[in-house]
Amino acid sequence: MKIGIIIPARLDSERLPNKVLRQFQGKSMIEHTWQRAKLMNNKIECIIATDSNEILSAAENFGATVVKTKRSHPNGLSRAKEVLENLDWDYVIILQADEILVVPKDLDDLTKVIDEKYDFYNLITRIKDSNELENVNVVKCVLKQDRTILNIFRKNGFISQHDKQLGFVNKICGTFAISRKLLLSIDLTNHSLIGLQESIEQLSILENNIEILGVKIENHFISVNTEDEAIEADLILTTNKLQKEIFSKYQ
Repeated sequence: MKIGIIIPARLDSERLPNKVLRQFQGKSMIEHTWQRAKLMNNKIECIIATDSNEILSAAENFGATVVKTKRSHPNGLSRAKEVLENLDWDYVIILQADEILVVPKDLDDLTKVIDEKYDFYNLITRIKDSNELENVNVVKCVLKQDRTILNIFRKNGFISQHDKQLGFVNKICGTFAISRKLLLSIDLTNHSLIGLQESIEQLSILENNIEILGVKIENHFISVNTEDEAIEADLILTTNKLQKEIFSKYQ
């Protein structure tokens, strides 16, 4: 079974424009994300997919394999589909470009659980506190007994106390794996209205009655969607022990 990584990247992010080319400790966000994929123990091919000439040029300068895509894609999943059509991979890991603090071991762990039983696997982790429960920038989910995802949301309607919710609500990470068969067959032009309005592309998968297996990891560092998160990510790179160790390997 052949697995590869695609990093969809665009410049016109609504909440933080041009964020993937923003500098963090001397390297662009997209380079940090790509370098971390290259640090996996399970060495697999990694491709950046973009519609931007600026990102294309930057990626080529730091040595990445990059493919120019159409501008018309509604989300990263659709952009990855265009690239996958010309590859022979059985599964593709979609690693969002703003996952600047992704831990290479977590990517390795994701590859280890892919066994063709499911067509979609998504990294999830625990919700740390009540602030994350209330933060609409944090995509959340609840699981069925078999660890497949029951629902995905930004703001939940649960009435139980927050300390109780912390026991069953999880955070959706911006990294998932999808089978070639599913990605090439699903109609992403007729995407979920809810998923579009909520800006959660996995909702179109659930809406098509496709099971998503939640793959739990110990901890997930922030992805970058806002100016405050960009400032926090920059600080984490130089103060967190694990992040400092990872960064030192490609600094």
